[in-house]
Amino acid sequence: MEGEVNKLIHFKIMGDKGAERAVESLSMMLDTDVNMNISSVNMVSLITIPDIVGSDEVVSLFSPFMGTVSGSMFCLLSPDSTKKIASVLLGDFDEEESDGMFDEMQQSAAAEIGNIITSSFVDVWADTFGIELSHEPPSFTYDFADAIVDNVLIEASQSGDFVIFFNSTLNVTNMDIDFNILMMPDPESLQKVFDLFENVEPESVTE
Repeated sequence: MEGEVNKLIHFKIMGDKGAERAVESLSMMLDTDVNMNISSVNMVSLITIPDIVGSDEVVSLFSPFMGTVSGSMFCLLSPDSTKKIASVLLGDFDEEESDGMFDEMQQSAAAEIGNIITSSFVDVWADTFGIELSHEPPSFTYDFADAIVDNVLIEASQSGDFVIFFNSTLNVTNMDIDFNILMMPDPESLQKVFDLFENVEPESVTE
């Protein structure tokens, strides 16, 4: 039990560092105030995600990562939050706009934001463990949460059942963005991650 708690503490620290990098990059790109906080980290079954985030329609920004460890990372946002964050990049937010459709520019803008966040988290993992990692640009999907989960399982080629769920908050130009980050190492990679923790000096995680 103690070992599992320690792993979650390590994931939380790495999540905080990933958020710091994401904020730095997003602030520079958007030229505005950005705040991001990881309130908690848990390991949960992928099929419980709709229970956690709700069963309504959500946007998924899905990105496989590969290298010494492999798997996938995806960000989940509400439709309204997706339009808010896209509007910051595009500069055309309309508060009256409420339908769930996204045009190509909104999808591209949201995916670019997701790419920065994905890069930040993947880079922290690579730096912490001293390994090589890369990732693909995020793909944009808008669907019900349970359908998103099904699609993730298919795209991840029957990847692991468990995901590392970063309960996140994101604020851009005083707009609160519903935002959650999930990392899903492949089954053999998850054990590699646990093994890599054994070789990480405490100060290299907490710096």
